Amino acid sequence: MSSIIPRFYFDPEDYRLLRIVSEVLGQERGTIKEARTLLRPSLHPHGIKTLASSSNLRIAFAVINLLNLLETGQAKERLQVLRSLHDEVLSSSGSMRRNTARVLIQIMKTLVRSQGSELEQLKLAHDFRVAASGKPRNILKQLRKYHLIEMPEEWNQLSFDDRVHDANTKGRKSPTHLIMDAWIKGIRRLTVVYYHYVDAGVVEELLSAAAIMDIEVHIGVEVTALRRGRFVQIIWEPKGFEQCEEYLKFLSQAPVQEFMAEGRKVALHHNKYVYSLLELFNKKHRFTLRDKFDLDVPCLDQVKFIDFIGAGSALY
Repeated sequence: MSSIIPRFYFDPEDYRLLRIVSEVLGQERGTIKEARTLLRPSLHPHGIKTLASSSNLRIAFAVINLLNLLETGQAKERLQVLRSLHDEVLSSSGSMRRNTARVLIQIMKTLVRSQGSELEQLKLAHDFRVAASGKPRNILKQLRKYHLIEMPEEWNQLSFDDRVHDANTKGRKSPTHLIMDAWIKGIRRLTVVYYHYVDAGVVEELLSAAAIMDIEVHIGVEVTALRRGRFVQIIWEPKGFEQCEEYLKFLSQAPVQEFMAEGRKVALHHNKYVYSLLELFNKKHRFTLRDKFDLDVPCLDQVKFIDFIGAGSALY
């Protein structure tokens, strides 16, 4: 399609930015290795790396690389790239630093999703470069375009979401991805709910990402209890921890470990129950649908079912 797009429609930097996107998503070599070196947390955004690459391209690479790691990367890698991205997008000296950063990340997310349409990607690449200038008129225009509310640069807004889920329950986003999207939306406080138990590794990634992006996070564990002959859901939300290390130390205590172990047993019970329903559907109910509605329902494969719901505890 590039052959039918006149070259003078877009700036050479737009094409260069689009090439970087393609390289990262395709896991090609070349400029990727060099750019990854420039994203090391030990290098300051205003330091020596300004001689090797422009701020726009470093921000673009950081966003793309993070999006690429959100599904397949390790937590440590995601956090490292998130920290580099945070430093890069807030290194400008404009009057709308935070809102500019939110716009840049949102544009790059949209650009990555627009694979297959080079013209649309070039338009977004151009929008990205224009927004990177930080001019208020451009930033406000992009905020309206993506239905984002302008937030105070002091980052003291009252905005919260008191029940969200990540990929470890019934959500689709890793903890780092969840925090990044909350920051784009301007949310300052989140309560992330898990079913029956929560792993220390998940807590560490979630709280570390929240600390990087200056978001207050509460962690809730939803349990089921019997009350007057009926089951009720109760969310246990431990509070009073200033640092991630304090929460991890709390999780390592024997009573808490015992509580989480019981929660894992409950989760396993729910797991088995859902699989038994799946088996019952294959043996009985799909034939009922066939006889009653003349529908030929195929047998549901358990492995494919697990792949569909993801690695979290969506069964619970």
